[in-house]
Amino acid sequence: MAVLNNIFRRIGLLVLTSLLIFQTASAQRTQSGQSSLRVSSLYNGLSAGAEAFYEQYTLSGYWTVGAQGNHYRAGLSTGDTLDYIHALAEGGYLFRLAGARNRSFSFYAGGGILAGIEILDPLSSLPGYITLSSKRYSFLYGLYPEIVLEWFLSTRFALTLQASAPVTFGSGISAIHGIIGLGMKFNL
Repeated sequence: MAVLNNIFRRIGLLVLTSLLIFQTASAQRTQSGQSSLRVSSLYNGLSAGAEAFYEQYTLSGYWTVGAQGNHYRAGLSTGDTLDYIHALAEGGYLFRLAGARNRSFSFYAGGGILAGIEILDPLSSLPGYITLSSKRYSFLYGLYPEIVLEWFLSTRFALTLQASAPVTFGSGISAIHGIIGLGMKFNL
């Protein structure tokens, strides 16, 4: 019995290793050059945002370019809340780290660059006695690391779960924001 368990354990390790190492086989859903559109709903701990991306697969991952909009809140010393918005253009590359051989499920990690605008108090909802020490509009630029789980339900439709932490420069409020998102991807 111990010999049989040892054989099954070795077969299981061999299957797991081959799933993680032999990544160049691609199913029709993620073949090199395949384009897709992804839309996601984002959550940053206090409020929501959205993003839309055009993506194209390569042999080792995919590149991405798109736009993201996020609403944030920051507490003020007066007890009021400052709302602010980030509207960003982003582009980057994600490497496929693991997944099923048929690419129905994949795990990606990577990052990219971003640029955009930060708008403080976009609806002018702060009381009149509060003045902002920062400019109302600021140019943002920075980097973002990102991880993505992708699960294809058919050859053209996938669900995605992602997490990122954009590091922005030029912001008068905060330089780092954690974001999680749930999205849908459609292969073109």
